[in-house]
Amino acid sequence: MPYIQRNSSKEIIAIHRESNNSSVEQLPSSHPDVVKFLALDSDANTPISELAESDKDIARVTDDLIQLLIAKNLINFTELPEPVQHKLLTREKLRISLQDSLVDFLDGNDTI
Repeated sequence: MPYIQRNSSKEIIAIHRESNNSSVEQLPSSHPDVVKFLALDSDANTPISELAESDKDIARVTDDLIQLLIAKNLINFTELPEPVQHKLLTREKLRISLQDSLVDFLDGNDTI
């Protein structure tokens, strides 16, 4: 694991292979702070940054897929492990709250 050095804002400013006086904290190479730091120094489309970004997308796809399977009665919600049920319900509540909080900036007479 690399050793990192942070500034007063807790941002990574250097990464070292070995510990020294200024870098004693260790983080795995896949830690979001390390990935962010490395992306700043190189092309943002590195495989690790693209994979991290696709993880967010695949989570949404999986969520939608599970909802579709439940809607088509191919699986029962209660068949899922309780931690999965809890996570799905939490995500559903968050998605509903986002939909409810959207402001309709256009009334029926306005156009873009």
